[in-house]
Amino acid sequence: MFAQIVSTKRPDGRTYRYMHIVESYREGKTVKKRRIASLGNVDGYSEEEIQQFIRTLESLLQNRASGSIEDFDPKSTLSFGVPYVVQFLWDQLGLTKAVQNELKDRQVTFDVARYVKAMVCNRLMNPSSKLDLFHTIEDMYLPESGDEPWQLQHFYRALDHLMDMKPQLEKLIYQRLTDLLSFRLSLVLYDLTSTHLSGHHCPIGEHGYSRTHRPDLEQVELGLLVTPDGLPITHEVFAGNTPDKKTVKEILERLKKDFSVEQCVFVGDRGMVTKKNTELLAELQYPFIVGYHKRGRVVSDTLLTKYNDISFYTELRGNLSYLEVPASAVEDDEKWQDARYILCHNPLKAKTDEAFRVSALEEAEQALVEYGTWLEKPHRGRKTSTQSMMLKVSDILTKKGAQAFLEVEFNDEKLSYKRNEGALAKEALRDGKFVIKTNTNLPAEQVVTSYKTLMNVERAFREIKNFLDVGPVYHWNEKRVRGHIFVCVLAYLFEQEVQVMYRRWWEQREREAQQMDNAAEREQRLEELGGRWYTGERIMKELKRWHVMKTEFLGKEFLSVPPPPQDLREVLKALNIPLPAKAIHLRQTSSGTLV
Repeated sequence: MFAQIVSTKRPDGRTYRYMHIVESYREGKTVKKRRIASLGNVDGYSEEEIQQFIRTLESLLQNRASGSIEDFDPKSTLSFGVPYVVQFLWDQLGLTKAVQNELKDRQVTFDVARYVKAMVCNRLMNPSSKLDLFHTIEDMYLPESGDEPWQLQHFYRALDHLMDMKPQLEKLIYQRLTDLLSFRLSLVLYDLTSTHLSGHHCPIGEHGYSRTHRPDLEQVELGLLVTPDGLPITHEVFAGNTPDKKTVKEILERLKKDFSVEQCVFVGDRGMVTKKNTELLAELQYPFIVGYHKRGRVVSDTLLTKYNDISFYTELRGNLSYLEVPASAVEDDEKWQDARYILCHNPLKAKTDEAFRVSALEEAEQALVEYGTWLEKPHRGRKTSTQSMMLKVSDILTKKGAQAFLEVEFNDEKLSYKRNEGALAKEALRDGKFVIKTNTNLPAEQVVTSYKTLMNVERAFREIKNFLDVGPVYHWNEKRVRGHIFVCVLAYLFEQEVQVMYRRWWEQREREAQQMDNAAEREQRLEELGGRWYTGERIMKELKRWHVMKTEFLGKEFLSVPPPPQDLREVLKALNIPLPAKAIHLRQTSSGTLV
């Protein structure tokens, strides 16, 4: 049975359309049709009347096949972009299967990979506590199988299991990334930072040199080993009072043993490479490149005075110039026969150093003037002693870092000061300068370029501490403190992987544009590319804006997925991440989990 529209043309030239309900039947081998009913002239009905016919007929059906806008029932919106991309990269690395394999012989009653992935997404989207994540997780798109309800305690237990399999997961991730991104490790970069803890119960929480400027709080140290692209290879968490030099041995031995890296160059800061660590590097056959800050022992006044003429330096792309100096010109307590020294100058950093010094001097002088004015005013009680006055002056100069540049005197109950021009002139020689020491045979330019990549580690620390909000850490159990930091490193891994893939695509487009013959088109193309130079953090922020609508239609639940903005669509294309379907059908489980 079916509906049929029959058109009839009248003598007056007008055409009328009639709708009939027609039934097919068979007589012998012949199929015939007969009219069951006639609904009259279709054009005589309004659209609303036709819709009413449809709804009346559909009301007779047990399972409706179509509906109207009134049947569209929006339920909520879900954060989609970040979880969708994380899910894609997660599957590429095979992390769910890896976690399941590591836990197959244990009596684990929940999906650990599911909880870890949720915490990673949370770090990339809106870093918050496990409790806050538990209360808001239904607002996040997390395609999972099974009907296991989310439970708060499982987030904490997942950290315990995550730490139990940390070495195996790090090795797996390194192997998969080596294949996916096609890189061979020839250079590793290592640096150390700290993050403070809340409370006093963590066994490895100690007071130490605080890089977060909270010496009043206990802390832990985070040592991070990364590739030149900034991809984390491994990390270790140390007690908060561990000296930098004490952290290197464990990291290097893991690099050799767990990751089978036979030859590479170790890049770090001066505090990392002591005599013992140098011997260890030699034993492991890892050459090194280390940097001395401008006030390091080897960055002496004699060296800076002798090689002050920047015109003799070789310029390097990226606002940097360098000059390899004889070892005899360097005052280094730890010289080796094969050690080389390269003096570097960054003009932008020089201007920053000068501006900072001038500002600090002005602030210190202003504070001294105000204090001198206060001293000259009459006060009740005992007179200010010379000792207490000088302690106050010392405090002012120390806070501003100007103690070496101002000479202060106190005569006839009056405070006076003058600038130490000699000390200021020597300090000006240090602006933008640093020294690199290496025992490699690499050309000086390559040594400097390699040391510059150490900034990738520093950027990683800024990402982990700021964008991913690693601290303060509110866990007190040692394993969970370590697990929390591992989740932050995993989140940084995904953010950095996105950046590396996008940057490779961008650089390929740049090379293609530079080869264009037409100068105008070439410049236009390069200008367009310049506006699409995205960092991983920027890409994640754009992904955060991509939401979907969870809705119900005729008793079925699905996600209505709007297209991403054009810029984001191009980013996904560059990452080889396919666009999702416009509608994602859901199976609603008894616990509310989306499948």
